Amino acid sequence: MGKRTVKRRIFVSNALMVFVTLALFLLISVFVLKIYSESIETELKASVEAGIDADGWDDWIEEWTIHRDEFLLLFLAEGMLGIAVLVVVSQFFTRNLVRHIMEPLDALSAGAERIRNHDLTQDISYEGEREFEDVCANFNEMRASLLEAQEKNRKYEKARTDMIAGISHDLRTPLTAIRGTIKGLLDGVAATPERQKKFLETAYRRTGEMNVLLNRLFYISKLETGNMPLHMQTIEIADFIRNYVRGKRETLENEPVELTADIRAAGAVSADAEELWRIFDNLLENSRKYGGAVPLKVKIVLDKTQEGFRICFSDNGAGVPEEKLPFIFDEFYRGDESRNHRDGNGLGLYIVRYLMEAMGGSVRAENADGLAVYLELKEIARPGGQQSRIDSNESGADGRK
Repeated sequence: MGKRTVKRRIFVSNALMVFVTLALFLLISVFVLKIYSESIETELKASVEAGIDADGWDDWIEEWTIHRDEFLLLFLAEGMLGIAVLVVVSQFFTRNLVRHIMEPLDALSAGAERIRNHDLTQDISYEGEREFEDVCANFNEMRASLLEAQEKNRKYEKARTDMIAGISHDLRTPLTAIRGTIKGLLDGVAATPERQKKFLETAYRRTGEMNVLLNRLFYISKLETGNMPLHMQTIEIADFIRNYVRGKRETLENEPVELTADIRAAGAVSADAEELWRIFDNLLENSRKYGGAVPLKVKIVLDKTQEGFRICFSDNGAGVPEEKLPFIFDEFYRGDESRNHRDGNGLGLYIVRYLMEAMGGSVRAENADGLAVYLELKEIARPGGQQSRIDSNESGADGRK
């Protein structure tokens, strides 16, 4: 049997109300007519048995006229009684119908009141007509969505608060160093030109650290406000990786970092070359900052998949605790929350995920003798004769034209 509906309940209620009223009215009419007919029949039989003369017929007709008037009055009273019965019956069925309708409405009103009072923990419990069940189910889904959004906003605001504290820490360190350097110069601590140059180089390096952090925050702001459009183009992914490794080796000459590439496939992808370069930079920086291995060995492996290409960016560092691994791409998340061992602002890997998804790809991470980050991009058919922006013969040292 199908689920009860409001339309069906209203139809059945009205039909029962009319049927019961008419049935009662019919029973009353039959009962009154029976009593009245028996009374007339008794009087008529008595008159016939007694013999009626002409004057008697006149008297009988006069009595019948009186009985007719009484019948009309009785019929009128019967009609009034029927109307009264109709009103009483309609009130009964109307109250029953209103009760069934108001029950879910009261539940919805109570639920809305709870939401107004910021209580998003209780569902509406109702079983009855299908339409009201659907409305209550939609209301419960809305409440769950609001609760999820509220919890997400709470975590987001906590992350922002932690980030502000982290940024304050990140900025305070170079600012203190710069201030100390300038104070030393003013106090004449650096008396020789060589020492003065060393002080100034330290201050300049610290300003570079501050500039990197501020640029990253500005970049995040542009991403979230939609002011960072992607310029998608056809890229030969193998050449791109070769150029990246070649360019970065020059900047890593004086650091204990070994960057290598293992190219096992070739083909074209659709991506923003500059932003893809930024993704690689963020992954390299993450390995340098959190890897902890000396020497740090970073390897980029390009493989073919069924739908495109998989780029594995791995290092030989300490990896990430398994319980924290699912959250490393969240905004403002830092694996080392104490900040006493390593500094970080939780933006680098968030940018990686944001850009990969914006370019139609995906990213995931796992521990494999260190941290391994997998980037997946779909392969596209390269138009014949078209040269990609990133090309081994036409790119600069850093892989960008």
